[in-house]
Amino acid sequence: MLAAGAAVAATDAVIEGRYDNAFCSVRPPGHHAESVRAMGFCFFNNVAIAARHALDVHHGNGTEAAFSGDPRVLMCSIFQHPFYPFTGVDN
Repeated sequence: MLAAGAAVAATDAVIEGRYDNAFCSVRPPGHHAESVRAMGFCFFNNVAIAARHALDVHHGNGTEAAFSGDPRVLMCSIFQHPFYPFTGVDN
């Protein structure tokens, strides 16, 4: 639980801009744990927990606009509609 908590705290610190990046040297690393069962010495998948915690539920409309029409950039946005900024879905 402490290792998973460290991963979540590090994710929050990066999202909030306190740090540019973070690295958590934790044991167990959690990379074997699946969503419905522990494996090896891993009870929680710390990386998956941190990634799930970091998911953004809104459309990156500014990023999309900044690179619109630029063939060098592939913009992929996964978001939950109809949350802010209420864009990104063709009607």
